[in-house]
Amino acid sequence: MIAFDTNYVVRLLVQDDPAQSAEVSVTMRAEAESGRNIILYDVVLCETLWVLGSAYDASRMDLLTALKVLKDEPVFVFESPERVEAAFKRFEGGKADFADYLILEIGKQNGYELRTFDKKLKREM
Repeated sequence: MIAFDTNYVVRLLVQDDPAQSAEVSVTMRAEAESGRNIILYDVVLCETLWVLGSAYDASRMDLLTALKVLKDEPVFVFESPERVEAAFKRFEGGKADFADYLILEIGKQNGYELRTFDKKLKREM
C-alpha cells in the first residue's frame, strides 16, 4: 500500500498543475487496477484543508466538498476511518475547523478530556 502526501491530494482536488495532476491520476488508477488502496493519513487531511483554505481561498462548503470527494473515492482508505467520519459529521454541522474536530475525536476515542481555548470548539464539546 502507498500513502499520499498533502501535495498529491491537493493536486488531485485542485488540478492546477497538469503534469502533477496526471501523475496523481495515473498512480490512483494503477493502484485501483491492482486491487490496492492508497492510505490518507489524518494529518494529510488536516494539511490539505488548511492548504485549500489558505492558499486557494476555499470556503467551508468547498472544504466539505473536498472531504466528500476523498471519502467517495474507492481507492482511498483513511488512517482512522471512524475518527475521520465523526470529525466530518461535526465539521458538516459545526463552526470549528476539521482539524479541531479530529483532535476532539482522537481524545474521545482514547478517553481524554480535551482542554482548548478555541471558542467555536468549546461551544460544541
